[in-house]
Amino acid sequence: MHTTQKHTVRFAQTLLFVLLMLTILCASASAAKRYDVLVQGALDVELQPLIKALEGRKVVQLDAWTFWTGRIGKKNVVVSRTEVGPLNAAAATAIGIRYFHPRILINQGTAGGHNRRLKLWDIVVGERTIDFSGVRQAHGDAGSGVRIERWEPMHNRLRIDGREQITFQNFPGDESLVKAALKIPYARGQVVAGNIGSAFHYSRELDYIDWVRRVYKTDSEDMESAFSAGIATAMHVPFVAVRIISDTEWEHPTFERIAGEYCAEFVVQMIRALP
Repeated sequence: MHTTQKHTVRFAQTLLFVLLMLTILCASASAAKRYDVLVQGALDVELQPLIKALEGRKVVQLDAWTFWTGRIGKKNVVVSRTEVGPLNAAAATAIGIRYFHPRILINQGTAGGHNRRLKLWDIVVGERTIDFSGVRQAHGDAGSGVRIERWEPMHNRLRIDGREQITFQNFPGDESLVKAALKIPYARGQVVAGNIGSAFHYSRELDYIDWVRRVYKTDSEDMESAFSAGIATAMHVPFVAVRIISDTEWEHPTFERIAGEYCAEFVVQMIRALP
């Protein structure tokens, strides 16, 4: 090969290598960018106002979970569709934190009422979230029936930073985020601080709901908040859950999908108001 040709080939190879490295570095920088807020919802109806509010919106698909990035006001925001249930919530939260490095995490959406003082459209801000699916049963003989009076709570344990296991009876919401949510104007109902319960349940028996309320001190129930909170706690990300009452078995047993949009609109205002 002619010397000039050799130099040309080497130059082309070097240029290709540099371009490849720049592509890798850009991809890594994009993945390592720190976002101000990661906000979650399980259902599309809980996400649309948030997605519409994103300026410069881009879609990021990470395995089974979809994320949208952009800006709301002056904040760099990631909107996460966790999908429904504990498995999805925990996985989407861990993946979202690892990939987007959020400064705070907000889990939001619809919830069924447990506290009979709550009405349709009321919003509960999670001073605490609790997994009420954890149950330890006392022995019952065959034929003695299923009796919830034999049940007692069983709580989650985490080994934070690989150290000694800590039992979490609940997961506290970040105080500054709770205060910020309680300051947002809201005309559809009341905004209260409370204990948000989560389990892979759609509870419709009033006796059972009253038992959960009495034992776990829950104000509402959903299928994701406490599980996202547990992962956020383990990964050191300030967390708050914001849930709107979409149905109550004692007064309004029909699930109102529009509640998801109302809650997301509230959270858009909250994000804009955050310092």
